[in-house]
Amino acid sequence: MTQPAEIGSWSGGGLWRYRADLAIRGDPVTLGEGATPIVSYEKLRLKLEGISPTGSFKDRGAATVITAARAAGAHTVVEDSSGNAGTAIAAYAAAAGIKARIFAPDDIVAVKARAIQVLGAELIKVSGPRSAVTQAALTASREAYDAGHARDDAFLEGTKTIAYELFEEVGEKLTDVVTPVGQGTVLIGLAMGFADLVSAGRMERAPRLHGVQAEACAPLVRGATIGRPAPVVPQPSIPEPTRAERSYAAVRYSGGRWIAVSEDAIERAWRQAAAVGLLMEPTSAAAIAGARVLHLPPGAVLIITGSGLKAIDRY
Repeated sequence: MTQPAEIGSWSGGGLWRYRADLAIRGDPVTLGEGATPIVSYEKLRLKLEGISPTGSFKDRGAATVITAARAAGAHTVVEDSSGNAGTAIAAYAAAAGIKARIFAPDDIVAVKARAIQVLGAELIKVSGPRSAVTQAALTASREAYDAGHARDDAFLEGTKTIAYELFEEVGEKLTDVVTPVGQGTVLIGLAMGFADLVSAGRMERAPRLHGVQAEACAPLVRGATIGRPAPVVPQPSIPEPTRAERSYAAVRYSGGRWIAVSEDAIERAWRQAAAVGLLMEPTSAAAIAGARVLHLPPGAVLIITGSGLKAIDRY
């Protein structure tokens, strides 16, 4: 936790505007991440993280984790990812002059695979279950820096800046935040950032944080009552979130809810948003579908985690 006195000493622009409150050493590696816009949609507010340099919120975490890696003297970083995190790590490693090895499932979306390669990273496709991809990266990390977004807390230092931005943009009117949840890096980051603000006396209380997953892959939602992710068969892209206990704590302590939504509801939300010019990844549309079921008050903020240009061929 940062010291309360530090909160408020923000200057500059983008993510590194909050440098005083980030537990990251070294000269910042930046591609202009952060400061993403908020737009109104229906009675909601959408935080458009797809505007980020490589098209997803993971650029925030990549900026901080690669900054930490470079400060630690890393020459090569490894990451396991089905796409967005791999692209972000590849981009920021390139910006830092560090080699990157990205381990991915052999069925990784072609456009994401190509992006990783164009950015100069080595893409290693791994056959078998998703756990095999993670294990391959962990094995490789014995001789390289593990920048895995699901494991390195330096990544969360980047995602918590979303909370800082929402505080500056919405203030005390912010009552509810909804986000899609995979590994939980947005959700946990939000909880960290709002905890900083409450501790510093800048906010009276944190907003309610709500986690949304697709019914076809909802280990956190299904296991919420027992506080442990439920098994999902066949094994999906994220079979068991690494920091599950922190995701559960983020929702529980904020007074939020977990919800699973159907693929039909996600597709309907995706198409309706696209019809008014809002192109997002299908995963992001899960937040809209979830918010509709939650019946949240006007002004609730939804985290739109990625750009629709990455998955346009799906529709």
